[in-house]
Amino acid sequence: MTTPNRPLPSLVSDAQRDAVTQALSAHFANDRMSIEELDARMAMVFEATNIAELDRALEGLEVAPRAEPVPLPVGLIVSDELVPLRSACMAFMGGFETKGSWVLPRQLWIFTAMGGASIDLREARFGAGVSEINIGCALGGVELIVPPGVRLEVLGSGILGGFDAGSRDKSTTDPSAPVIRVSGLAILGGVDIQVKGPSKKMLQRFEEALRRVGIGRSS
Repeated sequence: MTTPNRPLPSLVSDAQRDAVTQALSAHFANDRMSIEELDARMAMVFEATNIAELDRALEGLEVAPRAEPVPLPVGLIVSDELVPLRSACMAFMGGFETKGSWVLPRQLWIFTAMGGASIDLREARFGAGVSEINIGCALGGVELIVPPGVRLEVLGSGILGGFDAGSRDKSTTDPSAPVIRVSGLAILGGVDIQVKGPSKKMLQRFEEALRRVGIGRSS
């Protein structure tokens, strides 16, 4: 007995994911959903692996699923003269954390020895083209968080350690997006690279910014 072929679920394109994100942001800005609902729906968008799952993030909203592609968020890319050429961060028997609004240099070197580092790029801005992050890790750990709106390229190795970029398939394939190229070596340590959407605190700051310009929800 043969089993009839079933159509495979359609995969989600970067343009479709970005369009749904913009639609949800517009509903929030127009006081049509709470920040808790926005947070939950955004999580569905970034976790969706096919069109059916992506459409669930829009259930109950007066929007057409899979809207037209939209450009990258304003401010994500800055002019070349604002981009530092290179910078370095080091941790020895200690740790450091970098997050918030900052401009990623063209070349960023990260070294840890018996220590740890956390680099969060979700609110960072980038120069057009390629930015390189070189990581050296020994007896320690490095966490790198990348937003979905950039292209992620990883070439790293681990010796009695790990250099993990399991979520890089969630990064965009848009050829016009900025590229984050990560390379390096982990010895008796670990490097964990993740693609993540905005956190709840980021969404709260987004709500406060909307209030300041007069389009957010009123109390």
